[in-house]
Amino acid sequence: MRFRQILPSASSFMACYAAIGAMHGDTSQVYAKTVEYTWRLIPRRAQKKDPSLSPDCNLNRHMLLVNDQLPGPALEADVGDTVKLTFINESPSEGAALHFHGLDMLGYPYADGSSSVAQCALGPKQTQVYEFIALDAGTHYWHGHLSMDRADGFQGPIIISDPKSKYEKELKAMYDDEAVVFLQDWYHMSGPERRTGLDTDPFIWIGNAQSFLINGGGVYSSCLSGGDFCADNCSPDNYIKSLDVVSGKTYRLRIISGTELIGVNFAITGHKLTVVEVEGAIVEPFEVSSLDIMPAQRYSVLVTADQTPGSYWATTAVRYRSTAPRGYLVMNYVDAPSTPLSLEGPFPEQPAWDDVEPSIDLENQLLTKNIDDYDDADILNADPKSIRRMIMVGTQARDLVTNQLRWAMNNVSQTFPSEPLIYSAYKAVQSSDSSWPDVEIPGTVVVPDHPPTPWNYTEPVQDSVGIYNGARGPAVVHISEGEVIELILQNARALNGVPEMHSWHTHGFKFYVVGFGFGTFDETTDQESYNLVNPVRRDTVSLLPLGWTAIRFRVNNPGVWPFHCTQPSHSMMGMGFQFVTSPDKLSPPPPGAYNCLLTSLDPADAGQCLDDGGDGKDHMKGKKTKKGKKGKKRKLRRG
Repeated sequence: MRFRQILPSASSFMACYAAIGAMHGDTSQVYAKTVEYTWRLIPRRAQKKDPSLSPDCNLNRHMLLVNDQLPGPALEADVGDTVKLTFINESPSEGAALHFHGLDMLGYPYADGSSSVAQCALGPKQTQVYEFIALDAGTHYWHGHLSMDRADGFQGPIIISDPKSKYEKELKAMYDDEAVVFLQDWYHMSGPERRTGLDTDPFIWIGNAQSFLINGGGVYSSCLSGGDFCADNCSPDNYIKSLDVVSGKTYRLRIISGTELIGVNFAITGHKLTVVEVEGAIVEPFEVSSLDIMPAQRYSVLVTADQTPGSYWATTAVRYRSTAPRGYLVMNYVDAPSTPLSLEGPFPEQPAWDDVEPSIDLENQLLTKNIDDYDDADILNADPKSIRRMIMVGTQARDLVTNQLRWAMNNVSQTFPSEPLIYSAYKAVQSSDSSWPDVEIPGTVVVPDHPPTPWNYTEPVQDSVGIYNGARGPAVVHISEGEVIELILQNARALNGVPEMHSWHTHGFKFYVVGFGFGTFDETTDQESYNLVNPVRRDTVSLLPLGWTAIRFRVNNPGVWPFHCTQPSHSMMGMGFQFVTSPDKLSPPPPGAYNCLLTSLDPADAGQCLDDGGDGKDHMKGKKTKKGKKGKKRKLRRG
């Protein structure tokens, strides 16, 4: 029997959309059209008899593909469009959840798609409908958000356009055409297999990927000489993708990093890149010869086909890890004969893996072009006394009980509950006599705003707080609508002494990257280096080895929003927490948010979440309607 799980429909939010539109600018774009998609998540393996699904010549690797595509299909819409996406999990054994990375889901907290946080995972052979209004223009991407499933091919691009934005019109006038460049490190061991190694004692690290894919194509070098688990047609020409260009034309490349572990540098032989957009923020244009991009980040660059017609390598080189496979893409001028390229090069000039200067130069040049058009720009000039500052230190630690190797934030290692946190938070505020944020959510661990034991974070953690974490559990930070948060991410060495790069993403909010530096953050002096004029506004930020990064945002979106390292291995090992945001202002969760707690899989039970959910409450604001005064209280069947 197929269970139909439905999230709140757009009609539930008609009354409150005027307020939402005001936060995002022009409300005339409301409900421009409805964009509908049907996506099927299908487990696949490429076989000798049909290697067409293999991205890199290797066979028999378990994959999770949406509509048999790698990367998956693009979700495209305009600002104000209603997106209705029917998601069908065809796997007979694996759960799934679909996250829209870069879409804040303002007013749609139950549509975020984060498993164990905003919803239960969608079970095998079940269907779910996501319906929301697209509000966040820019280059984004969707991916699985359960364990490490996105690295099995379960991801693809999101392109949200704003045709009424004068800045987007100006940008579109600068190029002739556009293309997506989707990056992914590709392991031959599946996500669940790699996750098992992370959770064992002794610990088994995932290591380096076997190949690197650009737009779903690459070459596993060991297969070039053949083998039992290699496609018979393995060659660079058959597996490396190409990007066709016409002499004299300019192209917008939307570069999306769907990498699991590594940051990379992207470059095209003989061609300059002009950076123009970062995760929805249009930035002051600047030219680079190559571009650093960390996991889950997105950039738009302009490239002009202004070289001698022919074929040119576009490649990736690893950043902040000593080795990793190179990614390949052929930039091919269609008005010239194709030129054979060698995997031996020559390649574009790219920085050494441990050279931080290109990253520093990039960060310093990322300046939002239209800063005054954002309604939250005033937080850059907020009274310092009104800002809630958090310093979050990421450390590697052993779990005192299980002896597992974990990551921790301010000495708390995150685990994931069986009951979605948004459901737990809603129940807690409804049953408490206290006011938010002074409400305890049973089973959660509150991450302190500051590290319990500060030290010189360039030194080994063993010499300070020790090798064990202080607590583990569903990690939360309580925040309230209207607060201004400044959060300093502080890097520290792993237990083996190695300083690592991390890439951090927040659901539910965009933030300004107001500062970054190296060493231990100094609250007295480091603020003097902040950019409080036109910092880049984004949702995913890099934290360089032994560095710190400061972000600032206004709390404006009630819900429960993950904030985590985007490298799945780090996140699954505990590196992250949830911003529990004014749950007293939430509407009752629809059954799709807690169906895994029910004993019934009757579609009639699941379908009771449309509009007011049967309890007479608006699904955003939670206000009683006339119907609510007469409605009967629904009983939940618990497993």
